[in-house]
Amino acid sequence: MKTDQFPLNYFKSIWTPKGSFKGRHQLNWFQLIVVLFFVNGLLMIPVALNYVKMDHYPIEGSYPHAFGLIDESVVSELNQAAVTAGTLQIDNEVEWITDNGIVSVNVSDSAVQQSLKAENALVFSENGFYLKDGDLPVSKIQYTKDFDLSNATSVQKLKAALSRQWFVQNRLYVVGSLMLLVFSILLISTIFIVFGSAVFLYLTKKSSFSSIKTYKESVNIIENAIGLPTLVALISAVVQFDVVVMLTIQSLGLVLMILMIFYQTRFNDKTIPNKGFGNLGGKMND
Repeated sequence: MKTDQFPLNYFKSIWTPKGSFKGRHQLNWFQLIVVLFFVNGLLMIPVALNYVKMDHYPIEGSYPHAFGLIDESVVSELNQAAVTAGTLQIDNEVEWITDNGIVSVNVSDSAVQQSLKAENALVFSENGFYLKDGDLPVSKIQYTKDFDLSNATSVQKLKAALSRQWFVQNRLYVVGSLMLLVFSILLISTIFIVFGSAVFLYLTKKSSFSSIKTYKESVNIIENAIGLPTLVALISAVVQFDVVVMLTIQSLGLVLMILMIFYQTRFNDKTIPNKGFGNLGGKMND
């Protein structure tokens, strides 16, 4: 009987309900784990494409006290400033000192260090600005050549402009952290769906009609059945990115595939004609 090597045997098993059921013997445990990460990796493609397009990140939640020091007087003063080739140009040296912290504009290096002794501080120096919020490490952000304060005409617009500058300098860290977080969430979700659903298939072994004999067979069926819905979810998320919709399509697609597998096979090899079984290929790994 002709056999196909992994991963070709897996891809041949995901397109039809009968193929998903007949291919339940093909993968060993190591290959099942590889497929699990592969399925999760497919879901990460639209996530990565979406995060690559990010041009800002709201950091007010990370520095609430420092950003809370910004008011209309700070906005008005900075509107008079210009940033040329990454250098702040303003005539005045100004400080606003409150009970919550300090905002300094156009101060010397020694004055910068003095301002950063406050519990919360927002300091604009010649080449960048400093954020200090409580016990968090002080963050220094260099001005980019295209940094423009002329459009920061309100508190919210100034906060957005500073957030964009912070994101430019910390883009790799932010995108990497977000992708790692989403990858972990998707992996946990996929593991729960695959191994949880396989338990219910495995319970059918107690019935006389089922040809499923081992838990590994059940896992193999689920991974075969989830392949096509995952591809559909991937395409959907590339067109219009939404993690919730993507996972919903994958989950509902898996349920539909399992129902179709039962409808066409009754989980019994005797209901499937032997003709063409060899074309499906795959080694027995039970």
